[in-house]
Amino acid sequence: MFILQAIGFLFLCMASISSSVSMNFQKLAQHEILFHDPRTRQHQRKIPLTTSVFLRPLFILAILLSASASALDFFALTWLPPSTVGVFGSASIIVNLIVTRIILFERPTKAEWSAIVYVVIGCLLAITVTPTHDSGLPVPQLLDRPQSYIYIISIWLSCILFSVALEHVRLPVSMQRFGYPFIGGVLGSQNVCLGKYIAYAFYNMHDGRFTTRVDTFIAAVLLCGASIIIHIIWLNKGLEKYDAYFCIIIYQTAWFMFTTLSGIIVYDDMALLTPFEQLIFGIGLCTASYGVKRLSVIHKPGSDETQIH
Repeated sequence: MFILQAIGFLFLCMASISSSVSMNFQKLAQHEILFHDPRTRQHQRKIPLTTSVFLRPLFILAILLSASASALDFFALTWLPPSTVGVFGSASIIVNLIVTRIILFERPTKAEWSAIVYVVIGCLLAITVTPTHDSGLPVPQLLDRPQSYIYIISIWLSCILFSVALEHVRLPVSMQRFGYPFIGGVLGSQNVCLGKYIAYAFYNMHDGRFTTRVDTFIAAVLLCGASIIIHIIWLNKGLEKYDAYFCIIIYQTAWFMFTTLSGIIVYDDMALLTPFEQLIFGIGLCTASYGVKRLSVIHKPGSDETQIH
């Protein structure tokens, strides 16, 4: 079992790098609208591109990298609980800062570093007490509980309503800044939440047949597919207007928080923790949330970024 868990952690490391590179390539595809050289941004186009960003080669390559990351997370879920996948994914914040510095030459300001430190410390606190194995109850039984259905439905409804508000309501500037990357990360976390059930269904097939409910399996696959498409669209709405490192940190923190939350609510991971460990986990989650809020307030858009209307 230890070897399988080690393989799971290796997959998570590879997924973290692949995901960070993917999101940086998505930002490069956004830069192609205004620049001939999207990486260095020294030669501006006289006429901006009008073709959809989703059809450009860089974006297509980014999606392939994102699909690879999702597949690696999917395999890791076979041996690891969702909370572990979510919290370990918080390491992507550090990976992303390195990758973004190399690919896009972006780096946070001194003031932003203080907010990022809060995010990293909060994630590290949560990592120290996250369970490394499942609660022991069958995955289908956990997902079939009313609280699981309520959680999944409420996540979808909340994200959709927030996206409508971002489009049609004049919100505070800080909320506009973190809005799309945040709900992109929240909805992206559904890939892990439902991916755990899909991985279980495939892993426990018997004689080529599912041992889980087929209707639940189909619903999980459809919701996973929808969340992949929609969360990429929302993330790119943020990347269109703000620096990549800012959007990706917001996205990854939201993904970490709500992937871990799904492990707690849907898969009962918190039942494995002592009261003291639960307290530490809560403090870590609050610290990371404060860092995200602080970062969204002090971030100043780059000179090449479009202005929010």
